[in-house]
Amino acid sequence: MSSRMAKTKIQALKLKVRIPKLILDVRGADPKLLEELLPALENLDARVRVLGTGLKTLSHTFSLEEALEEAHLWVFLGDKLPKDFAMIVERGIVPVMKEGLHHDAENYNPVEEHGNAFLFHELSAWQVYGSIVRAVENFAFSYDWENLRSQGRCLMERA
Repeated sequence: MSSRMAKTKIQALKLKVRIPKLILDVRGADPKLLEELLPALENLDARVRVLGTGLKTLSHTFSLEEALEEAHLWVFLGDKLPKDFAMIVERGIVPVMKEGLHHDAENYNPVEEHGNAFLFHELSAWQVYGSIVRAVENFAFSYDWENLRSQGRCLMERA
């Protein structure tokens, strides 16, 4: 095989891979939950950054503004929403949070293409991680992801 033909085949194999950027909001979170969640997060196919204190082994964001600029997903680990929640969803960042934290949050259903967040039932490492994995998997489908982002913006109206 000629080198020109080899180059053509290699170039044809290039794929555009989207890597989701996930903000783990640990403000007000239980340190034990963070310790339990950490091993799973280290193997996640996403770029994980931390907002808040309590986790030393993952990269921390320098400011809320920096987090808002880069995030696709925002994982809320506290027992209440932060005061900047409306600003987060206004930017089209998809929330991952505990069921009942926001009265209008609906768990995303990919079959019906309906919902505005990824919800977990309780603040346990397995529940949180399961919702994060669902969100990361759905990020790969850009059309569905854009619909999810626009549906999520309705959460800011009553934040």
